[in-house]
Amino acid sequence: MKRIACFALALIWLSFTTALSRDDYTRSTAVDAIHYRIHIEIKDASDDISAETEILFAFGSNAVKQIALDFAGLTVDGVKENERATTFTQADGRLNIQLQGNYNSGDRCTIAIRYHGRPTDGLFIKKNKFGDRTIFADNWPNRAHYWFPAIDHPYDKATVEFFVTAPASYDVIANGSLIETTNKQNGSKLSHWSETVPIPAYCMVIGATDFSIVNVGASNCIPLSYYLYPKDRERGIKDFGRALQMLEFYANLIGPYPYEKLSLVESSTRFGGMENSSAIFFDEKAFNGSGNLEGTVAHEIAHQWFGDSVTEADWNHLWLSEGFATYFGALFFERADGRDRFLQMMLANKQGYLRQYATDPRPIYDPNIKDLFKLLNANNYQKGGWVLHMLRHVMGDEKFFAGIRDYYRTHRNRNTLTPDLERVMEFHAGRRLDWFFRQWVYEPGYPIYDATWRWDESAKELRLTVKQKQEKTVFRMPLDIEIKLGDTARREVAQMNEREQTFTFKLNLKPSSVAIDPDEWVLKVLSLKEEK
Repeated sequence: MKRIACFALALIWLSFTTALSRDDYTRSTAVDAIHYRIHIEIKDASDDISAETEILFAFGSNAVKQIALDFAGLTVDGVKENERATTFTQADGRLNIQLQGNYNSGDRCTIAIRYHGRPTDGLFIKKNKFGDRTIFADNWPNRAHYWFPAIDHPYDKATVEFFVTAPASYDVIANGSLIETTNKQNGSKLSHWSETVPIPAYCMVIGATDFSIVNVGASNCIPLSYYLYPKDRERGIKDFGRALQMLEFYANLIGPYPYEKLSLVESSTRFGGMENSSAIFFDEKAFNGSGNLEGTVAHEIAHQWFGDSVTEADWNHLWLSEGFATYFGALFFERADGRDRFLQMMLANKQGYLRQYATDPRPIYDPNIKDLFKLLNANNYQKGGWVLHMLRHVMGDEKFFAGIRDYYRTHRNRNTLTPDLERVMEFHAGRRLDWFFRQWVYEPGYPIYDATWRWDESAKELRLTVKQKQEKTVFRMPLDIEIKLGDTARREVAQMNEREQTFTFKLNLKPSSVAIDPDEWVLKVLSLKEEK
């Protein structure tokens, strides 16, 4: 009966977390964007654009009469439904299109929207740090709809093509493969890029300026290139560091790279790095030739697997993107530079999280956050990375990385939520992990351990007492114990799951020292002293 009751509670918990998985974005099961064809014209003497976006939709319901898209700030010149003009209204950041045809579930139609104007967000036309004109998309989290109509939420992924007409002196970069470049007689050039893998709208980008394009090489037939401002070429090559090795490392560790190519692009993005699928944009201000950008490079390349390919279906689960990129970014340096460098990064992440928690004690999963930019916090990044680090220790390396590879393989190019990760990892662990995800993702905080040890000479026994001093959650975690006996060290594991516990260890002589979690596997604050 106890096992049945526990299973029932687990089902209730899973249903509870799934019910809470929706952010405030209004979803529609009636329509699904399948493919975007974005034609955009950029002029040298104006910041206005002229554009047309064609979207192929599939219907999931019968008798659909309207499609609502996110679109703001630009003037719509006309809308067509399968080449026939149709009516529309535009207000409050939404473009509502009235359908003339009769559509049933499984049917498809193409909507084409012509528009023009000067984007107020999402696509920035400005001079770079050298005074040269640049055009860069900067969509995260939901700003793509300021320059093309879209379902501007990660739950609806689609393939995309860009047809960019720009001055012939500009080089154009975008998602996917370069299909065509054609110089026109009027001094402009058409660049056609095609991404055949479905991606979220926030990852659909273009960049246009005068670039120095460096073909670095290939890993597993995936070409890597750098798009750098010509005056930053030498510095940029140094700053991108071991990008080719990173690409190879992640493919071997996680699974095949999901896109046709990888380009690292110097840009005017507002972020230090933005993981746009197959075309990562990096902040121009970070390029100085020091190589200090390499940590950001690893983080953004890891995003190609987690965030871009395996995409959170709901903003409240952003840690599945940012926590993964944070941890897998650090894993490259564990492999390339050793455990000390890795631990240095993890402990820095720990301190960043502790500083934030001191003033903003929230859990990772927090549906109360409505401002999406406030999701860029230490919970989703640093603590999210530590959750994976601790899960690795709980499961062991072999089972953990097998689970990660299965999670990627199962959800590649799709959407996911935290319970999806939990199910895959439980399968590979061979046991329930709901307790782990509940305390580390859905509840706030971390354990504060106050520990003492005492040697009983008559009993030849070490007594280790550990108290959890934090409020609310009592954390259940295995704690590695290292006992130094002269020149040797003995390892034990203490299963900590209560507010206060005492563990005893039979020894031949008094330890010279005792350490708890010496390898830093648990996100914690620890005080440990000998009791005389």
